[in-house]
Amino acid sequence: MNDDGQKRYEAGLRAYLKAEVTRAQMLKAAGIGLAAAALPGVAAAADSSPGRIEFPFYPKVAGTYSAESIQDILNTLQTFEHFVITFFSGVLSNADKLGFNALLRAVVQAVLAQEQYHADFLASIGARTLTDTFTLADPTPLTNLGAFLKTMELGETMGTAAYMTAAREFAELGQPTLVKYAYQIGATEAEHRVLARATLALNGDTTSIPPNNKAFETDLFLYIRDVYSLFKQFGFIGGTGTVVTYPGREAALTLAGPMAGAVIQKKPNNASSSVTAADNLTAERT
Repeated sequence: MNDDGQKRYEAGLRAYLKAEVTRAQMLKAAGIGLAAAALPGVAAAADSSPGRIEFPFYPKVAGTYSAESIQDILNTLQTFEHFVITFFSGVLSNADKLGFNALLRAVVQAVLAQEQYHADFLASIGARTLTDTFTLADPTPLTNLGAFLKTMELGETMGTAAYMTAAREFAELGQPTLVKYAYQIGATEAEHRVLARATLALNGDTTSIPPNNKAFETDLFLYIRDVYSLFKQFGFIGGTGTVVTYPGREAALTLAGPMAGAVIQKKPNNASSSVTAADNLTAERT
């Protein structure tokens, strides 16, 4: 898909998201039973045919549960992206003080570029950040390599879990394309987590061996809004200490340097056909 086609696709998707009645609204208006019957595949869950495998949409929770609106989910994800862009921008500005070698600098530059491309896409479909002002109660991650890597591992663990929750809620809202996009972003967040742990391991942190220490990523959140709440608990939003602000797209990509161009798949992608053995599976696919 070329850039013009991608822009038309994103514009159409944005218009559709603005116009749709969300599943959460359906639940309020018609009740759980009627809403379930209105969604493809949900009513069929009651089918007890031998050999049929089904899993309920909603997790088992105490009290009531309904998925958040698409807009609210996107806004929280965008706030997360703006925070990590702000954090990695500050880290790269202090790269010499942190003792980055050439490889680690390139890795973090690529991470920064990827997070900015995530934010670009979210903005293109209507996401609005809840805040662009953040706080660092402890500035040590900007001056100490080990503290930075531990903070990176924490943040990317939260990011992976956030997109996992978004994917589940998008599925509950009947949005399979957004489920795929959340998976595509969440998968890169998981890569970032392992890169942080691998660097820790190479610097003698035995607790980070193996760097790829999860068979399944950890499900941390019931709602996307809980990500925002946890950021506040950690003091990253509305806390005390150093105040930092989102630097903007141009400044972030400038700090990313040549890695901004080296990163591939800068936008979500859609397979209109499956690859074959003759294709280069590790190259960019448009």
